[in-house]
Amino acid sequence: MQFHHHGYVSGDPRIQPAAGVGIDRPTELPDEVDVLIVGSGPAGMLLAAQMSQFPQVTTRLIEKRDGRLVLGQADGIQPRSVETFQAFGFADRITAEAYNIGWMNFWAPDPAAPDRIIRTTRTEDYALKISEFPHLIVNQARVLDYFAEAAAHGPARIVPDYGVEFLGLTV
Repeated sequence: MQFHHHGYVSGDPRIQPAAGVGIDRPTELPDEVDVLIVGSGPAGMLLAAQMSQFPQVTTRLIEKRDGRLVLGQADGIQPRSVETFQAFGFADRITAEAYNIGWMNFWAPDPAAPDRIIRTTRTEDYALKISEFPHLIVNQARVLDYFAEAAAHGPARIVPDYGVEFLGLTV
């Protein structure tokens, strides 16, 4: 529940009011921008989420794919990455849906019955000692969805321009 000096304010506190270039953001790509992000991979989406906090800066993200990433290529999330997710407000949500690698199990054939396997070793994950956050497994596409949500809900309302290929730049 959100209480302010003027009483209760309804709505999702993660969605900030649109401001600056986020107000009446044009759907067409402008001829000039302050920041052009090429690619909606992890680096591009993280930068878009960060730049969405600066509504005085015209920022656009272009991606040659026709839409969001459907299936990722890197699903292991290090604890330090989860710390970054906390800065963007979605660490708790992604941790709740991801697989937490708290322990690693190693298996081998059972010497007494080689047609079965047995657990030979169980060890804690290294992350338990380096961060308050866990080592996670979650699809890369889902991580990008969270960054896209943060970018779209920031004051600059940044959303990827899909189907746009980078061909050149004039400064």
